[in-house]
Amino acid sequence: MNNKKYVPWGRTLTTQDNFLGKQRTNSKKKRPVVVIDNNKKNELAVVPLSSRKGANRTRLPKYQNGKSYFKHFVEIEDNEGRSIVVNSKFRENHKNMDVSQRDVSKIRNKVLFHSKTGKQNLEKLKILKNKKSRD
Repeated sequence: MNNKKYVPWGRTLTTQDNFLGKQRTNSKKKRPVVVIDNNKKNELAVVPLSSRKGANRTRLPKYQNGKSYFKHFVEIEDNEGRSIVVNSKFRENHKNMDVSQRDVSKIRNKVLFHSKTGKQNLEKLKILKNKKSRD
């Protein structure tokens, strides 16, 4: 595991839909997620990216020529209830795929304070920040 350095905010990871969050899905589709926060143990809070518009999604005009959207959901656990860390389920992408700091600020602002899911998202970040070693 990659403990020596922190995964920077804005770094994208590649995962599969079925590894994200507790909801059961059989989708094995590869999905990029963007890191919007982390804690001292390098456990990550991520927001899924999407190529389609829809409910609870916002366009990122400056990322990938405006063809990307982010979902208004923050995830801090994988499908098994473990913290999200860079591992075989969540592979770190090259830094040329990073989302800009300005876009990360926009994503954080939207998912935490200006979306229907804002309250749950803030709650998840609080859990992430206050986590003691339990894994």
